[in-house]
Amino acid sequence: MWYNPSAMKIFHNERRNKGGFTLIEMTIVLFIILAFMAMSVPFFANFSSSTGLKTAEREVCTILRTTRSYAISQNSNFNVVFDTGVTPNTYRITNSSGTTLDKTYQLSSGVAFTATAPITFTSNGGLASGSATGITINSIKGGSKQITVEAATGAVTMQ
Repeated sequence: MWYNPSAMKIFHNERRNKGGFTLIEMTIVLFIILAFMAMSVPFFANFSSSTGLKTAEREVCTILRTTRSYAISQNSNFNVVFDTGVTPNTYRITNSSGTTLDKTYQLSSGVAFTATAPITFTSNGGLASGSATGITINSIKGGSKQITVEAATGAVTMQ
């Protein structure tokens, strides 16, 4: 077997150069990653607060539409009652005698109703006279959503 020391030196140097990253390269990459993370934190903070508000808005609209369906299908008045005296705020569907139909629903943490009267749907799908026609849901971190119920038709809209 023939041994060439200069060839072994070249082979050894090539292996050492391909071995990995230097400490400086790793530090630069780490700083770049940290910079991107620092820029994304405010985005995710706003995203989570607006998500809770949108979720609450959709859930309340669903309960309003469900209550309207109960009123039409059972030919009787049904109410959505909002309780702003507890934290988190709650709401529930009741029949004309005040019995809760399904369960009491809770708003997610960080959002609350403004004080509102019950919304009463009649057997034709519209609202009873004197019934509230809108709900405002406010986020503790800022922002609000308005839900409106058309008095004549009972149509629920998010704004």
